[in-house]
Amino acid sequence: MPDAIVLAGGRPDPVLAPGAPNKSFAPLLGRPMVEFVLAALRGACSVRRIALVAPTSGPPAAAAYADALVAERGSMLENLSAGLGSLEGSGKVLVLGADIPLLTPEMIDRFALAAGAMDAEIVYAAVRREDILRHFPRVRKTFVRMRDGALAGGSLILLDPGAYERARPAIERAIRVRKQPWELARLFGMSAVLGLLTGTLRIEALERRAEALTGVRARALICSNPEVSMDVDTVEMLAVVQERLAARRASGEAWPAKGPTGS
Repeated sequence: MPDAIVLAGGRPDPVLAPGAPNKSFAPLLGRPMVEFVLAALRGACSVRRIALVAPTSGPPAAAAYADALVAERGSMLENLSAGLGSLEGSGKVLVLGADIPLLTPEMIDRFALAAGAMDAEIVYAAVRREDILRHFPRVRKTFVRMRDGALAGGSLILLDPGAYERARPAIERAIRVRKQPWELARLFGMSAVLGLLTGTLRIEALERRAEALTGVRARALICSNPEVSMDVDTVEMLAVVQERLAARRASGEAWPAKGPTGS
C-alpha cells in the first residue's frame, strides 16, 4: 500500500486564487481546491500516509487531512524531494497534483492497483483525447499526438523513491532545455523528436528512450477516467470543474467531509 504526496506549492495566482497562497487554494464551492484532492485520498482504500507539501500560510483545514505537513521548498522537484523525505522508509509513493479536484477515491484506487501491478519503477497517468472530449467537450487541453493516439498527461504518478533520485538529474536537464528544440533533440534523439512532431512515435519507443536516459523503467498507464487530467490552470477550467462538482452535489453523490473526521 503506497503513501501519497500532494504537491500544493507554487507562486501566487491572483487570477485563479486572489488572496490565496497559490492556485491550489483557489476557492471552489466554498472550500480550497486542494481539500477535494486530500479528501479523495482519505477515502481511498489503497493509500496509507498522506504528506502535503504546501506553503505554511495555507489554511489549517487542509493541513488537517495530512499525516505530514511539509513546507514547500521552491521548484516542483525540490518539493517532491522534500515530500519523499518526510515519508522516509516508504515503498512506492503516489504523487498527485493539488489541482485535480474531480478525483474520487475509486479513481485513486483504480490507478494505484493498475500501476502497482506494472513492471515499472515510475508509472505516470495519461488519458486519450476521445475519453476527455466525451466527458468534457468544452475543455481545451494540450494533446501529444502518438501513433497510439492523441494523449494528455494526468496528474497522478506512482514512483519508487530510489528510482526518482536516480532519474532526477536527467529530469532536471529536460526541464532546463524544454523550450530549446535542438537541445531536446540532442537529449531525446532526433528520431524521437521528429516522431513526436509528426505523430508517428509509439509510446513504447518513448518509454525505451526515457529508460536509456534515466536508467529507470518508466511506463505510461492509459486511464479511462479523464478526471485525472482535469488540472485547473485557467479560469475556464475552474468554471468547468466547479460546474461538475456542483452537479455531483446536487445529484446526491457522496460529498467530502470538512476534515478527515467530518469536523
